[in-house]
Amino acid sequence: MSAGEFELINHYFKAAPDALSPASVLLGIGDDAALVKTDANQALVVAADTLVSGVHFFADAPAEEIGQRALRVNLSDMAAMGAEPHWFTLALTLPQHWSEAARSGWVADFSRGLKACADQYDCNLIGGDTTSGPLTISIQMLGQVPAARALRRDGANLDDFVLVTHTLGDSAAALGLMNKDVAAGSALMHCTAADRAYLQARFYRPEPRIKEGILLRDIASSAQDISDGLLADLGHLCEASDVAAEIDVAQLPFSEALQKSDPEQVRHWALTGGDDYELVFTVSEQNMPLLAMAQAQGNIQASVIGRIVSGAGVHCELDGAIYSVDQTGYRHF
Repeated sequence: MSAGEFELINHYFKAAPDALSPASVLLGIGDDAALVKTDANQALVVAADTLVSGVHFFADAPAEEIGQRALRVNLSDMAAMGAEPHWFTLALTLPQHWSEAARSGWVADFSRGLKACADQYDCNLIGGDTTSGPLTISIQMLGQVPAARALRRDGANLDDFVLVTHTLGDSAAALGLMNKDVAAGSALMHCTAADRAYLQARFYRPEPRIKEGILLRDIASSAQDISDGLLADLGHLCEASDVAAEIDVAQLPFSEALQKSDPEQVRHWALTGGDDYELVFTVSEQNMPLLAMAQAQGNIQASVIGRIVSGAGVHCELDGAIYSVDQTGYRHF
């Protein structure tokens, strides 16, 4: 087959002629732009992320896993706003030196992973672009949320509790293993093959906390997803809210795999590693019973890790003493 732009799009990304498009998609892939019908009672939420080969994923990683990861990290931005994802666009840059067979094979696998994730989270690819250059994936995600109930970074208040969903540090640990980092190998020496497979899945298939974000609309005062590391991303939330946070490092939640590992290295991964795509959020004392009820009903898994205080920045302690960290998280530049 020809690997031209339109053939590539039609073959791998355009829905089959007999597939039913959601009523909200008036015009999807195939024209200069898409047309979608938004709900007049909700605000449109727009987010975009770019993943670059060798920076955000390994060049030789399975294309299907790259497709999963690319969409999941964008879905996490929707979760952080308490939004429901509906549509997304894809800009795909493919290396010019690839043969037609290599290009077709990679795109076939990539599109399979992308579609599986889109189906799981009920969102639709509505357009995009393809070009040649260094392997790069850019996704723009669009969703909706009741405007007055959207989660934001700037709502944290003094004495709010600071919480995180699920566990931290898994993805950074996996990255250390995949990089064959000596410190990671030593720290994880007691992990089983199943533990290591779990950690790798947490890197390539992070779980965007969509249902948790929707639940937190009426409970949390602020929220942020954890992409660059807990300290960095909680720091963004504190800066937007003009407050500070105190974190008890002993309360950080870890998976069973990391509980078997070196505590100091695990704390470092949890605080600075990034790529967890969990939610860090704040809840007032008044709303904590609502959160406790949601936890008891199995609708959310979250751990209290600290409090909001006056001042600036994020401060850590362990066993009553200051816990110093030499970096805060991933730096893009």
